[in-house]
Amino acid sequence: MTLCAALTLTTASAAQIADGTWTLSRLSDAAGTVATGGLDAPTLKLLGTSISTADGTQVSGSAGCNVFSTSGIFGNNLQMGGTLKLGPIAATRKLCAEAQMTLERRYLNVLAQARAFVRVGDTLILTSGTSKAVFTLGSEMEKRLRATWRLVGGQGNELLTLTFGEGGRVSGTTGCNNLMGQYDVMDGGLTFGPLGVTRRACTDPALAQQEQTFLKDLSEVTGYEVAGSMLKLTTRSGKMLELARPVN
Repeated sequence: MTLCAALTLTTASAAQIADGTWTLSRLSDAAGTVATGGLDAPTLKLLGTSISTADGTQVSGSAGCNVFSTSGIFGNNLQMGGTLKLGPIAATRKLCAEAQMTLERRYLNVLAQARAFVRVGDTLILTSGTSKAVFTLGSEMEKRLRATWRLVGGQGNELLTLTFGEGGRVSGTTGCNNLMGQYDVMDGGLTFGPLGVTRRACTDPALAQQEQTFLKDLSEVTGYEVAGSMLKLTTRSGKMLELARPVN
């Protein structure tokens, strides 16, 4: 399949563009093609790729050593394919091993030059015509994270749950209310943005306290681990929340 033909596979649906956290699998430029095996794989987080206005898309990630951020415009035309243009890229300046730094420089250059994209399932390709970066959606652990989980040890008849979706979306229940918001996975860590919560009153004081504790714990989450049917969330104070799946 040619790139021009592949680009036409990108759909006009906002949910099918490119929101999510992507992990670099390989890149090609004037120096050749390189895979990320043995090195820390760069990532690319996109939020708002359905918005075709200036600064419509938030772009960030890890370049393998340093973290970066910028904004961009993603266009989506079924006849012409997907176009993109990123703004100036701001990155931290930490030093790492030479091989890692070489990959980082090449990666950031390819991002800066990219002018077209295509998404086919869990694969995203950014290209300038002479350089190309190929990504897969999330890490293997992040893919396993995208499910519905219930808090182990919750009180009452109503489950406390979290559902992790694509594009950094999270929803769930607190035992009394529903919650919704965004989560961010980067460099093995996990954090939640401000969560919206419905306002139904908990008639049982114990359930009301459980809800407040659950929401407070989520606001302090910094890390996660998926092991089989269990999800462990850790907070900055060292507390661990254990959640299980499936939820029927």
